[in-house]
Amino acid sequence: MTRLLLLLLVLSPFPGCNAGFVTANNDDDLVVPDDDDSGSDDDDATDPADDDDATDPADDDDATDPADDDDATDPADDDDATEPPPTPVRFVALGDTGEGNADQALVATAMETVCAAQGCDFALLLGDNFYDVGVDDVNDPLWQTHFETPYQNLSMPFYPTLGNHDGGAGGTGLDVFAGNVQVAYTTSTTTNWTMPDRYYSHIHENAQFLSLDTSLMFFDGFPIITSLVDDQETWLAGQLAGSTSEWKIAYGPHPYLSNGPHGNAGNYEGLPSFTPYAAGTEIKDFMDTNLCGNVDLYLCGHDHSRQWQVNTCAGTELVVSGGGAKRTDIEGSNPVYWQDTDPDMEGFVWVEILGGTITLEFWNKNAVMEYTGSWSK
Repeated sequence: MTRLLLLLLVLSPFPGCNAGFVTANNDDDLVVPDDDDSGSDDDDATDPADDDDATDPADDDDATDPADDDDATDPADDDDATEPPPTPVRFVALGDTGEGNADQALVATAMETVCAAQGCDFALLLGDNFYDVGVDDVNDPLWQTHFETPYQNLSMPFYPTLGNHDGGAGGTGLDVFAGNVQVAYTTSTTTNWTMPDRYYSHIHENAQFLSLDTSLMFFDGFPIITSLVDDQETWLAGQLAGSTSEWKIAYGPHPYLSNGPHGNAGNYEGLPSFTPYAAGTEIKDFMDTNLCGNVDLYLCGHDHSRQWQVNTCAGTELVVSGGGAKRTDIEGSNPVYWQDTDPDMEGFVWVEILGGTITLEFWNKNAVMEYTGSWSK
């Protein structure tokens, strides 16, 4: 009896010491050696401190406390939680489409092929939507021959901007208010034409698009037009300041840099910068002050070719896509990643935004991709 008492005394844990044994509150999967005949150390004991079956959540792997449960529904605590993939934004951009000719129809058919294979959410029209002097009213037959019929198989919004030919006056654009007819067509029909104002914004997923009326800028200095340009400048500043979009893309008819015959803003047609209006100095000044470095990409037409300039506008990538219906030659020497040198090859640009990456593909009227490139934030 004395030996049994001594043995129990040696094996009994002292306060604050586990005598080399692992207790249940350290690991429920480890078994504590005990005497099945001893009531004080029995797994069937009702003392929760000693019972593996205790309902104390602190000791139970099955506790419902989300902080301890791998199956908790809080994504921050769930090992199986994954972020959903970003939703892509896909669109085509092309300008100088308003001919109603065979080449416009071929480009439209190529767009149908690419959009069916890769997806297109919408199209950007980069100005000169109706040669040579725009449309007279919302019932002008040119709506059918130059827009509705060529793109009748493309069921998506078209977001246009106004080129100089849309402003009449022999194609100079001086009759700037003629472009208001194209705004009115948006609400007078149920077609894909979507132009709520002369300049406007639309947002798709993580990208904001800014449609600019650069044709107005040509004539900045005229009494009435100057106030309109100032209004657009104020509007653009507000849009940029309030934007929460990851990507910001602006588009308009006139280039900042181009290797086409129209050339670079401030030196259009090879004219010196001090030439009133025609040299595009007002457009260059507007972009330098308001746009360059504030958007990720600027898309334009005016020159009837496709180009991706190497030089940026304070970090803003510059792309020309004015081959929607006809071609002009490449004449300039700005460095490019790519430009189409075939004087008979019209086409368009297909763009995809996927999260923090943007991809550009240059397609011709035969539905052949000629160049692609991308960059990420």
